[in-house]
Amino acid sequence: MDEMQHTSAPMLRVMTVGAHVLFVLLLGVGVARVIVSGSDPVPTSVLAAALLGWYVLGIRFSRRAATTGRSVGGLLWLGVLVGGWLVLVLLDSSFVWVAFPLYFLCFHLLSTGPALGATVGITVVGIGATLLQGPTNTVASILGPIFGAAAAAGMALVYQQLLEDARQRGRLYEELSLAHNELLSAQDELATLQREAGAAQERARLARDIHDTLAQGFSSIVLLARAGQRGDPESALGQIEDTARAGLDDARRVVGALTPAVMDGASLVSALGRVTAQLHDHTGIEATVVVDGAPVSVPMEYDVALLRVAQGALANVRLHSDAERVRVTLTYGEDEVRLDVVDDGVGFDPAAPRGRSFGIRSMRERLDSLGGSLVVESAPGDGTALAATLPVPS
Repeated sequence: MDEMQHTSAPMLRVMTVGAHVLFVLLLGVGVARVIVSGSDPVPTSVLAAALLGWYVLGIRFSRRAATTGRSVGGLLWLGVLVGGWLVLVLLDSSFVWVAFPLYFLCFHLLSTGPALGATVGITVVGIGATLLQGPTNTVASILGPIFGAAAAAGMALVYQQLLEDARQRGRLYEELSLAHNELLSAQDELATLQREAGAAQERARLARDIHDTLAQGFSSIVLLARAGQRGDPESALGQIEDTARAGLDDARRVVGALTPAVMDGASLVSALGRVTAQLHDHTGIEATVVVDGAPVSVPMEYDVALLRVAQGALANVRLHSDAERVRVTLTYGEDEVRLDVVDDGVGFDPAAPRGRSFGIRSMRERLDSLGGSLVVESAPGDGTALAATLPVPS
């Protein structure tokens, strides 16, 4: 009967303690009335004390049985209680009101149907025992137990409903706890995926920046060294030194994810002028920069992306095109900024492995990350045209 002690419902605790107190109080009242009536109190007192001891022991036993799911012990406990009560009632009708807490126990340990049957049986026995001992008020002796049984049954049903509500709240709490733990686990998994995605993005950024700066710088140094072997070594050494110094600056900025050295304190147009001038100085290729439209303010990362694309395209011109002229056009529109790099070199097949090289792929990934696009048009013997487009933020 103390199963509700495992819940936090105050009403359940009050009703349970009230039932215990009522049993002890009515049992004590019965013994007191026997003593006052002048009858021999020894048999009833001994039996009442034994019944009280069985009740106290049975409370703990029934609680353990309810916890482990065994109901036979509780039924045995209730049967002994009812049997002892019947003997007390036969000895003296003063114990008839002890039936009230017994009704409560019936509804706690039995299902509703058997509990109602047991309640009716206890009520009939109580009325019969009272009438057999010659009551002074027959109507009161009949109606009193009936009303008591009805009240006890009503309270027991309310108790059962409260207990069921407490159980449902317990199950709901367990489900919410499980859902909360699953949510925390999902958040941990999401954080792990985000960290992995961030690491992959950072690796991709480093790969693109290294390709667009250090790798191209090393390629330029190789070409300059070869040119120096065939021509003017001093001039080649100076150009190699300039290229190596610029590559060192770029390396420092790649590690720190900062602005390219060529853009320090300069606009995109000025930076494009510098890289095309460097291309002309190193290779003799005629390189020009054309600006179409009024420049608009765009985020620095847009300028960096377009500059990296231009550097990659010009590196391809230097290494593969065998071109004489290259034209870099920067067009500012209302909705987009476009960079075109067109050369008159030997061209290539975009579907061939070279056309799917890391350089072009890194340009496309860089633009895709900003919502832009890259288009490459070329054919063997027909030069190459590259167009990089980025949307202007609203």
